[in-house]
This record gives sequence, structure tokens and C-alpha cells, in this order.
Amino acid sequence: MTMDRDGRVLRLPTGEQITVLTSGADNGGSAFEVEALLPPGLSGPPRHRHRYETEVFTVLDGVLRVRLGRETRTLFVGESVTVPPGTVHAFANPSSEPTRIRTRETPAGPLEEQFRALAAVGRLPPIGRLARITVDSGYSFALAGIPDRIQRPLWRLLSTLDTDRR
Repeated sequence: MTMDRDGRVLRLPTGEQITVLTSGADNGGSAFEVEALLPPGLSGPPRHRHRYETEVFTVLDGVLRVRLGRETRTLFVGESVTVPPGTVHAFANPSSEPTRIRTRETPAGPLEEQFRALAAVGRLPPIGRLARITVDSGYSFALAGIPDRIQRPLWRLLSTLDTDRR
């Protein structure tokens, strides 16, 4: 398992180090906040959207490229971007240096559980577990470019592969 003893520092297979500042469990689900260290050249997650949650990305050190809808922005130290629910987005570290960001998700959605699932495995993502998290969250997370009518049955099917069912 790639997390510290108290579960606050998560190391993802992509090389990202996530420090949980505020868990949704700490505040009744009103917010989830992390500080993330992104390795140089990180391509980041695929373009996606969150149905219910707003995300705010703030650059603490380095540079962050954020794709927000059809627009691409480059953020520098002290700059932030707010991603409203339903907005397709992605981010990356385009530089040759690490980037440190703070991310706040309101309300706290499945992101923390997704990070923990990724930190708990080796190099291959736990597709069944991630699909189960997506289904259980009311399909809060969705990949961009794939219609919901196709994506939802696929998430349900993949969730049957979850060997760690609750």
C-alpha cells in the first residue's frame, strides 16, 4: 500500500503525491481538499467532468496547464481556476520541474475514494474498484466524449469486477 500510517499522504502509480488536508469525513462531506505534488511532464487524468462537484485548482509552485471546456490555460504560482459541475476538464504539468497544487472539491465527492483506490494498488489501475466508486456515487464522474447512455452501463458492468465490494 502506498500511503502513510495515518492515510493522509497517498502516492499514486503516476508519481503524484497527494496530501489530504481535509477529508470529506472531517466536515460532513462539505469539502475535500488536498495538496498534490505533480511530477515533471505529468499528462494528468483524461478529460472528464463531475456531475455535482466544483473543483478549484490553485498553483503553489511551478506551472499547471488546465483544459477547461475548449479553452486551455496555463496557471502560474498564486493563480487559480474554478471548474463548475458538468464542465469537461483535465490538467497536466507541462514543465520539467515538479508542480505543487492545492485542489478543493465542494461538496466532497468520490475523488478521495478514487485517490485511495489508486494509491492502494501497483501500476495497473483498479478498474473494477473505480467503476464501483463511480456507480455508488450516482455517476458523479464521467469521461468526456463518451455518451452517458454508453458510459453508465459500461461502468455498471466493470463494477462487477470489483473484488473489494463493501
